[in-house]
Amino acid sequence: MSTLAQPRMVALVRDAKGWSQEELATAAGLSQGFISKVENGLTDLAGDQLAALARALECPVSLLTDPARLQGLEVSCLHHRRRHSKMTAAKKRQIEAITNLTRISVEGLAAGIEIVPEVQLHRIDIDSVGDAAEIARMVRAAWRVPSGPIENLTRLLEALGVVIVARALGTSAQDALSTWPTDPAKPPLMVVNTGLPADRYRFTLAHELGHMIMHVLPSDTQEAEADAFASELLAPAAEIGPQLAGLTTRDIPRLLALKQQWRISVAALIRRAKDVGAISDRQYRQFWMQLGQLGWRTREPGELSPETPQTLQRILQTHRTEHGYTEKELAAAAAMLPRTFARRYGGQRPSQPPTRLHVVPSR
Repeated sequence: MSTLAQPRMVALVRDAKGWSQEELATAAGLSQGFISKVENGLTDLAGDQLAALARALECPVSLLTDPARLQGLEVSCLHHRRRHSKMTAAKKRQIEAITNLTRISVEGLAAGIEIVPEVQLHRIDIDSVGDAAEIARMVRAAWRVPSGPIENLTRLLEALGVVIVARALGTSAQDALSTWPTDPAKPPLMVVNTGLPADRYRFTLAHELGHMIMHVLPSDTQEAEADAFASELLAPAAEIGPQLAGLTTRDIPRLLALKQQWRISVAALIRRAKDVGAISDRQYRQFWMQLGQLGWRTREPGELSPETPQTLQRILQTHRTEHGYTEKELAAAAAMLPRTFARRYGGQRPSQPPTRLHVVPSR
């Protein structure tokens, strides 16, 4: 392993903390000009200065020096589910850096573990199919999803080998990011913002799944396509259409009942009604104004039961019980300091038995 810091990793960890070069320099007792030269590969960082920088960034020295940690991050396409377009460039870099560091931790922890999905997840070229909703119908059929609502979307995605990690992203403007490297040994990963209502969380997962399946590279139409995929996956038009027929703005109780049945928000149901032709554009605008008057734009009544990801918890449990890892060793595998690892993952234990996914020690 190299004893010199990797410039890209220094910038990545700094971005994840939301710091400027000047803030890092102050915390590490170095100059901003020196940090700039390090991140641009113009000067080496080693020895005591490297140790000081690692202390300031609250990370192990090994995270900053191991070039293998960076492999794949430079070519992984990150997809975003944003609530608002107005976000500073620094905040975008921070969220992307958090996602990349989460992938490094997940891949480190998954070493020595074989995740065996029940059904293989495959990409489908949307340019060949031409319609995101049709792709959603194709995958429901391929995965043998029963008709009607998907009871637990998290469990379904984990059965496909997707690793879902909840992380505080420091803003309500970003719901999630996802990445699926072309390396088949690396799992699809979703990093989902903490604190999302269950209905928004489920739609976010479905939206990010659409990105993973349909989009290798970003495009101008990808957000609308991911939304169309998510809507059809969670509430197929052929099934929910008859339930939305004749809908009017007086039917809020009816929508709240459908929310419990289909486990999607009232707002998503109203959009679905427009998609399937159950309401007109004028009615859709009236509904949207009504949601604003009720204060339901960000959070609605009728909370759904939450879904909790299990795969990472079961990976940790396997290491603890079958491989005999200490918490310090787990932290090292995750490229984290023990105190940081304990704060983020130390108390996690599987809360339900494994379903549709097997985590076993690899041979």
